[in-house]
Amino acid sequence: MRHNRHYLRALLLLLGGGALLLLIRGFLIPKSFNEYGFYRGDNVEEQMNKPTRFAAKEACAACHEDIWKKHQKGSHAKVQCQNCHAPLSVHVNLETGDFVDKMPINKSSKLCLRCHLQLPSRPKTQPQIDVETHISRTAPTAPPRSDEVCLTCHTPHDPKIKRQHGM
Repeated sequence: MRHNRHYLRALLLLLGGGALLLLIRGFLIPKSFNEYGFYRGDNVEEQMNKPTRFAAKEACAACHEDIWKKHQKGSHAKVQCQNCHAPLSVHVNLETGDFVDKMPINKSSKLCLRCHLQLPSRPKTQPQIDVETHISRTAPTAPPRSDEVCLTCHTPHDPKIKRQHGM
């Protein structure tokens, strides 16, 4: 029995360490954890109390009806306004409806190519382009890597409507 004391000490250390870990865990894990699933139940209310930043594209129609109607008829009708513009809260206070600031517009070709760059994984119904071929064939005078090269020919709200060169 004298030679087995080190086993007893190791066992007591493991049990004490486990108890300490359980005690610490009790302080660190919130009470609402696992209330609705494997997350903090209080997080649902926290997310609901965050200020709204985004809005449906119909919210833009209240002030920009002409652009909205054009957009609804175009090939980008399913694209939300905030994909190309900033969140609506940058432009309008969503609580009061007051004007906040001018709406930023992303005019970069990188934005257009997020959806229209030719990739084998995209569905064949998605309009796609090979950038170099498309630009050299349709806009040979446009600088091929300028930031706004897509907008030299296409209108963003209805890209099938071509701009007149020189506009």
